[in-house]
Amino acid sequence: MKINIGTDCSGIEAPIQALEKLCKKYKQLSYHHSFSSEIDKYAISCINENYKPDILFNDIQTRKLHDLPNINVYVSGFPCQPYSKANKFKTKVDPRLNLFQNCLDVIFHCKPECFLLENVKTLITLDNGSYFNEIISQLETNNLYEVHWKVLNSKDYSIPHCRDRLYIIGLKKDCIKQTFTFPEKQIMKPLTSFIDQKNNTKNEIKESNKQLFKNIPKDSIFIDVGFRNSKFKNSGKWAPCITAQPNMWCVPKKRKASVKEYLMLQGFPITFKQPKDISDHRMKIMIGNSMTVNVIEECMKQIFLSLNWI
Repeated sequence: MKINIGTDCSGIEAPIQALEKLCKKYKQLSYHHSFSSEIDKYAISCINENYKPDILFNDIQTRKLHDLPNINVYVSGFPCQPYSKANKFKTKVDPRLNLFQNCLDVIFHCKPECFLLENVKTLITLDNGSYFNEIISQLETNNLYEVHWKVLNSKDYSIPHCRDRLYIIGLKKDCIKQTFTFPEKQIMKPLTSFIDQKNNTKNEIKESNKQLFKNIPKDSIFIDVGFRNSKFKNSGKWAPCITAQPNMWCVPKKRKASVKEYLMLQGFPITFKQPKDISDHRMKIMIGNSMTVNVIEECMKQIFLSLNWI
């Protein structure tokens, strides 16, 4: 089965990493990276360093639909900021809301056999569910796709990283061979195996954080120092949600969490290439904005089973 995949709001391309892993497990699968789309110059640099899409679009709001190649898999982590708890201005005039419409245009123009969309779970309840209900309604237009959605946590799919995200999956009805189900939970790997033991850098604790460090549990491994009032419950079992505010600290090593640790906790291989012109701080921001590779992989597996591709 040859998969032609296109991604929008591509970031550092967790979907391509997930697909590569699946193709190694299922030899009958192969894939072609038809297109990516990004406006962030740092993410573009990462894409050029690590992948080879046929087309790298910039602004999805200005491209022409007829320029899109044929694809049978479409993935987009359309911007979560309009729906996030951290965004104070949740109004319909927010231009970032319009990016979903661009994703919708791709789906109904290219008509891929399947699509996967990812966002924050607060999208479901925002404005009493009106945004979410409208999104689902539009995806079900013309009865072309069977649409499923569920909130999944990265820590339930082997990665010890507490990250709840909403996953919306669409299957073209005339292509479905088996009933789709979301992936079963998996055993979580020990958080200690995600410590970059070779990194012996030491960082001083800021004066404003010293009281915080007096209150953390003795078994803490990764904490987010941005949450100064937290009691860091379960911080020895899983890492806090990685965000675009890179405040994660590796307690046993007495330093900031490394890029390598950030990558591992999002399911990326440590061989992922960090462009030389991108700082560790900027790299962590992009990793925080990424999807978790393992969750995408498991969702894709269930999608492909439903389509009889594997």
